[in-house]
Amino acid sequence: MSKRVKDIPMGNSEKKKRKHLSLSIAQKVELLQKLDGGVSVKCLTEEYGVGTTTVYDLKKQKDKLLKFYSDSDNQELMKNRKTLHRAKNEDLDHVLIEWIQQQRNKDIPLTGLLVMNQARIYHEELNIEGECEYSEGWLQKFKKHHGIKYLKICGEKTSANHELLENYIDEFAKIISNENLSPEQIYNADETALYWCYLPRKTLTMGDERATTDCKDTKQRLTNANAAGTHKIKLAVFGTSLYPRCLKGVHNLSVQYYANKKASVTREIFSDWFDKHFVPAAQAHCRQAGLEDNCKILLFLDNCSAHPPPELLVKSNVLGIYFPPSVTSVTQPCDQGILRSMKSKYKHFFLNSMLASVNRGLKIQDFLKEFSLKDAIYTVANGWNNVDKSTLTNAWHRLWATMMFENDLADKDFEGFKDSNEKTMVSKLITYAKSLLAKSVNKLEEADIEEMLNIDNYAPIVHPLSGEIAEMVLNTDQYEDSSSNDDDIVNTSGKNLHRSYG
Repeated sequence: MSKRVKDIPMGNSEKKKRKHLSLSIAQKVELLQKLDGGVSVKCLTEEYGVGTTTVYDLKKQKDKLLKFYSDSDNQELMKNRKTLHRAKNEDLDHVLIEWIQQQRNKDIPLTGLLVMNQARIYHEELNIEGECEYSEGWLQKFKKHHGIKYLKICGEKTSANHELLENYIDEFAKIISNENLSPEQIYNADETALYWCYLPRKTLTMGDERATTDCKDTKQRLTNANAAGTHKIKLAVFGTSLYPRCLKGVHNLSVQYYANKKASVTREIFSDWFDKHFVPAAQAHCRQAGLEDNCKILLFLDNCSAHPPPELLVKSNVLGIYFPPSVTSVTQPCDQGILRSMKSKYKHFFLNSMLASVNRGLKIQDFLKEFSLKDAIYTVANGWNNVDKSTLTNAWHRLWATMMFENDLADKDFEGFKDSNEKTMVSKLITYAKSLLAKSVNKLEEADIEEMLNIDNYAPIVHPLSGEIAEMVLNTDQYEDSSSNDDDIVNTSGKNLHRSYG
């Protein structure tokens, strides 16, 4: 009788079952390079712990593996990645990564919420078919796919070179002293994005209401004021259509209105604004302030790529001067509370209007349809007009401290004052929301309003994909449909177009 199989000794031929290993892309490329260098298959199987079949399979995929590896923007990521699966929308991934790199190069802190919102913007701008949630799940896959880690940093101030900052403050003081300039003659201008109909997403996902995916969020604003806090230049507003239907029949909008496809700043637009609006307005103010007709006026700017070279920003005795890139984040006055004040006033009014509409029984989605670009422009212009003089002057406290003390304008606790004002505003909004019966708003919390206040802090001002400008129709009878604020009106002239409403 034969022995049972399990009783038959295996002797030296007995082998342990090989543990399954999955090589990373980097290991696979390394293995193939060694194979090309003459290392035997047997040695490679022993070194990498894989079977001969695996080695030959990799050899068949050699071209595909090497191309994937070389095309990677982050080859360090290949040490952990094991598959060749590409992103569903590679174009979107490419521009989003470029945008993230631009923000991080400026030491701008990014959150998952900001990245997801920017992905939605690019999804629309790239005309990608189908819908994508751009949810937390998508974000985690995106981060893993590109090896992205979000570092906690203390904001833009970490990027400033403090030695250069001290040097520049001295240089600035010399400019003021040598030219004998007064605060009336010194201006600062800056651009900012405003998500003009953005609501906390929490309000759009409660009950039976579904989160909107086509909210027209981004429009740009160009703000400008002098150091004395006595003169604010009229806002420049950027839209996508030269003749939106909601502005039909409007003759006095109290802004300078520009239009291009991306609703973003370009060098041509900035030059037009500088020559036709800033220079005449600043000169008129200085004459009214009792200064000489040909007095020098300086406009300080950051190094935004949409700003023309300084030699082109010269008209009469009005000059554009650029801050050094390494100190802009802590010296530019508009970034020291001016823009924040204007946008907070806008969003306070907008959210109050939404709560009042809900209180009257209107659904949030219907409120968003009713709140037009015209409403947004009037509201932000009003917010700009209501930025008080102390905010404008205190914003120069790092760059021009002597001016503030000479004029008794110094506020030692300016940051605390700003925080206190904003907390009071948030507290009032929450109290109002909780007094309402509608579930879509009465559960709003401080974090939800903070989301709304901060969502557009680091949105791009200059579109990173291309410098192409939408071509608009000059025919004043052709207005876009009110249901589509972002549709473009096309003109064969190919130029940036400007429309002034008084």
